[in-house]
Amino acid sequence: MQLLRENTVVVGKVTGATSRMLEDSMEKYSRIAFSTDRIAFPTCFVVLPYDLQLDESQNRYCAMPSKEYASCAERLGKCLLEINKATARMSFWIRMNDKIRDPRNGDNFKSQMQEWIIRARQPDNLNAIAKEIVKSLGLGPNYNLLCEEILAFDGSISKAKSYMKNPLRAARRAIGQNADSLADLFSLDGSLSLYLIDEDTMMPAYVDERHSPYPLRIHFDKSLFKNALLPFINIAVMKALARGRFHGLASLLGFPPSFIIPDSWKASEPGLLHSTENSDSIEEFVLLQKVVRKDDLQSLWDDASVNSSYSGSRSTATYSDIHSFSNLSLRSSASIDLSEGDPVIASVPMIHLELLFREFDPDRHFNNLRRVSRNSEESSPGLWTVNETVNDLQEAMELADIENQLQELALDYEKKKNTEIEIRNLLERKKAVKVQLHRQGFPFHKEIFHSRDSIDTEYEALLPGDVDTKKSNPGAREPQADPKPTGQVLQDDGTKIPTYRMRNNDPDLPTDEGGEKKKSKKMRKSKRKFRPWFGAC
Repeated sequence: MQLLRENTVVVGKVTGATSRMLEDSMEKYSRIAFSTDRIAFPTCFVVLPYDLQLDESQNRYCAMPSKEYASCAERLGKCLLEINKATARMSFWIRMNDKIRDPRNGDNFKSQMQEWIIRARQPDNLNAIAKEIVKSLGLGPNYNLLCEEILAFDGSISKAKSYMKNPLRAARRAIGQNADSLADLFSLDGSLSLYLIDEDTMMPAYVDERHSPYPLRIHFDKSLFKNALLPFINIAVMKALARGRFHGLASLLGFPPSFIIPDSWKASEPGLLHSTENSDSIEEFVLLQKVVRKDDLQSLWDDASVNSSYSGSRSTATYSDIHSFSNLSLRSSASIDLSEGDPVIASVPMIHLELLFREFDPDRHFNNLRRVSRNSEESSPGLWTVNETVNDLQEAMELADIENQLQELALDYEKKKNTEIEIRNLLERKKAVKVQLHRQGFPFHKEIFHSRDSIDTEYEALLPGDVDTKKSNPGAREPQADPKPTGQVLQDDGTKIPTYRMRNNDPDLPTDEGGEKKKSKKMRKSKRKFRPWFGAC
């Protein structure tokens, strides 16, 4: 992995925001989607049926007004959103089917569903009922709008019937239909433009270099577009939606800031489940699309067999020409076992992407993007961004160090607070146990059990607040005067000895109005008896 090491910049200390971005990198999701840990090149990109130009005022690539752009911009985004929404529906209905078919509680859940459906006939109840259903399925509130759509519209809109019957088949059909619609956009021109994405901004990366091979101009091949390129684009779309929802997608596709979100896009809003605070939905969608894609990869193998006559060809044209992409399939698929369950099946798109870079970017230019990671280990996640961002991260290392110190101090402070709470709880528990034993007649008056609770005072002094003994130890009492005699005993020599009641100064034990400890109902009888005329016996 020499290439990976050469393109990686290690930033040992990063801020919390940067750390979250690294954990949410395209590289992480690509490892999950394509069953590989060895990725030495960028995987975040888009392919567009129109060209982008530099907008100097924004210092970014933007789509300029053109016939191609006007005819496909809205449709391009709509198809990508529908693929994301189909995955969201599959996620919801898989959980629903599991709940309905539960052998223990399935019948009860069906009855509850009938009740929800009846209540949903009142439009005002939809939102509340959707929340109840989503909560019962163990899903997050991000699914509320999707569930509300299912309750509000008939099956022709929510596709509830087909997804309930077989979520995987319904999702595969919907994703396939939208993938075909996307392919039609590129077939008009017969070529596509591949733009690498700066993961810091989630926009097409711009580098002011005349000799850069980017954007890559590739001859369009439908099978390879659907099975090798689109899986990566779908993940990039999820990240863009998590970053900025519809506007995030518009920026990813190179639309100018003046772009107005069309109504056709807004119909896909129930599928916008992703957010930067929680990446669980993206991970789940990546896995679900991986399952859907498994059978479709067979067509990639079939196309390779049909196009075997191109296996010996290799483009020698310059970067300004359009290269053929169809011949890439022959160099990887011939030795791949596509049997079901083989992880190599999932890695087919990654293999094709690597071959694409070898074909069209032999110098590994990667549009001057650099990979940023927290350490040099291959397993450490990394993201690809421009040199300017790399420099900013290096300059912010002192700030990151301060953040890390603050985080450690916050953890220590929280640990101290928990310790204080634990001390209070244990002291209260100790008092409660002693009171309970006292009521049962436990002999606390014996010296071996006699407690002056000095250690409790030391513990309570550790707690915040006034350390005064009376305040820190509510059970403590003022010193009492010497006890008064309760009687006399006549000895054999005629002298009289005063008698006293035994007192236990334990502050945890209850006392009566006279200041003495309450007598237990079951007092032990003393074995010693005093008879005035015989003395003690």
